[in-house]
Amino acid sequence: LTQRQLSKVIFPIGMYQKAEVRELANEFQLPNRNRPDSQGLCFLGKVKFDEFLASYLGNQPGDVVDAMTGDIIGRHNGLWYHTVGQRKGIGKV
Repeated sequence: LTQRQLSKVIFPIGMYQKAEVRELANEFQLPNRNRPDSQGLCFLGKVKFDEFLASYLGNQPGDVVDAMTGDIIGRHNGLWYHTVGQRKGIGKV
């Protein structure tokens, strides 16, 4: 989307915190009111996130290095599998 298009977007629940949205869903008996939070991508359906990335980007294993000491503290299959702050799959950090 262009910045012009984005400037016209209206997010009807954008001013609410997640807890408030959950309360409203309960109040209005919405069918998804008890659905657990998801960290996935809705457009992937049942495809796992890692499988999706692997199909487009492949794997590029490397070391996880402690920035302070230079010690190798783990391995990864590709930087694109991890978000900032995410530690899933790289062992104890």
